[in-house]
Amino acid sequence: MRIYQGIPVSPGVAIGPALVQLSADSAPVQRAISHGEVDTELDRFHKAVEGAREELQALASGSSLTEAIRGIASSHREFLADPTLHREVEDAIRNGPSSAEWAVASVFRRWIQKFKSLEDEFFRQRYVDLIDLERRLLRKLLPKQGVASSPDHPVVLVTQDPTPSEVVSVDRKQVMGFVTEMGGPTSHTAIVAKSMGIPAVFGLGQIMSAILPGGTLICDGESGQLIVDPDAATLERYKEKREHVKRRFRILKRMAQLPSETPDGWKVSVLGNIEFPFEVDEAIQNGAAGIGLYRTEFLYTEQGRFPDEESHLAEYRSALEKMRGRPLVIRTFDFGADKFAAELGMPPEPNPFLGCRSIRYSFARPELFRTQLRAILRASAEGRVKLMLPMISSVTEYRRAWTILEQVKEELRRDRVHFDPDLPVGVMIEIPAAAITADLLAKEADFFSIGTNDLTQYTLAVDRTNERVASLYRPSNPSILRLLKQIIREGERHRVHVSMCGEMACERPYTLLLLGLGIREFSVTPSAVPEVKRVVRAVTRRAAARIARQAMTFPTPEEVDAFLAEETSRLLPET
Repeated sequence: MRIYQGIPVSPGVAIGPALVQLSADSAPVQRAISHGEVDTELDRFHKAVEGAREELQALASGSSLTEAIRGIASSHREFLADPTLHREVEDAIRNGPSSAEWAVASVFRRWIQKFKSLEDEFFRQRYVDLIDLERRLLRKLLPKQGVASSPDHPVVLVTQDPTPSEVVSVDRKQVMGFVTEMGGPTSHTAIVAKSMGIPAVFGLGQIMSAILPGGTLICDGESGQLIVDPDAATLERYKEKREHVKRRFRILKRMAQLPSETPDGWKVSVLGNIEFPFEVDEAIQNGAAGIGLYRTEFLYTEQGRFPDEESHLAEYRSALEKMRGRPLVIRTFDFGADKFAAELGMPPEPNPFLGCRSIRYSFARPELFRTQLRAILRASAEGRVKLMLPMISSVTEYRRAWTILEQVKEELRRDRVHFDPDLPVGVMIEIPAAAITADLLAKEADFFSIGTNDLTQYTLAVDRTNERVASLYRPSNPSILRLLKQIIREGERHRVHVSMCGEMACERPYTLLLLGLGIREFSVTPSAVPEVKRVVRAVTRRAAARIARQAMTFPTPEEVDAFLAEETSRLLPET
């Protein structure tokens, strides 16, 4: 028996024989053509694009697929219409002169490597979408290019780096789990696997050569473990866990539409964090009361350029239509550091996480900031919109942003454009300076949203992506708990609404702790909404407060975590 640790991507347990499948990502052989054949190859390329777009249109219209999958298909279809893509491939055909398939492969491989070199995990995982599109075009140009057919018996699929289209195309009745060498939790492939309910573990490294086809595998999508050739006792234990997980999923499914309140009647709002408009549907289906964090960076990554005002507005309108009166909190661009700094033409910085990122970048590029603010204001006339400013570190920065917003409002008034004049403006509390001066910011801002990811990283001086120090990244560190308590206390004192939108809120023990500290609004990934509701409905306000007070007395994060784990097991024995 061998155990490998990967990245948990889609929850659940899959047990079955291994199907080791090689990815169809080999580049076509370069084929020289004469100048007289250029027009023929250009025509082949254009027909391949049109054929691929027709396939994606059919996929986006499929009634049997989830909204997430249809949304990805639609975004892929739009990408294939990008004039930059057409220009680069056409130039490669003419300048070779080269065959259409070679030009497609060379252009896409260059873009793929560019994305792979990005440090930010979310943006880096977008390279899988480029692989997907490249393969789709090559299948049109080289009909033999493709992946192996679907299995005729239940299997756990082992592959190198599956694309969203390859996941969609599998027979759900036969593929019980996905195991990959590469990939991460924020990729479109991961989104598709989650939406299809397929247990998945990604990023296991070079394991394909170590797995014999047909050998028994256990894929644990919650712990991120892959167990190869398990012994009898392990196999039996995981069969029991599989049934336990199925029972818990049934409980959570019922939980989605139940009221989010404690047994003693304390109402708590649970909202969703989204990257893409199509995720609104998943959030609502899981019982979210609205969207508490709408990250807007995808508008750039999907289009490969900064969106204009109408593009912004179209996306916000799309989300608002699906919200049907529920609140939508839109965060302005959070670029810089490891998020597309090179792509945006930002000069290299010795320490980009402490440099020109997020709101600072918006100040450096006021034309981009004003364009986004205009669109958000226009959207506010059509639904319950709130504006959130990221990485605010001082009252000075908040006032600067507020002044620009007021100038944009005046422009819209002159143009007789409708908007909500009382649009709520809040700040993300994710820098220690903002947490320490929460009392000052509370006198200016309409609401707070605590971003524990960066708050923990900056407070503890720990890069959580650095494996040498990642173990020190502990949201349960007493320093973090004290900052959280101070932020919540100042919010209550100044009657400023405080929500939590960091990943900390997604973990059951921390949800329990945060409830006790006084958080009454959580914004989490759509799939985690029922989990948070489950915790809320299991504990009274008094009991949660008692647990939080006790947790605050421990001097180490290890003691805090052990205590919270024990309390969570007592209140939620099925976990």
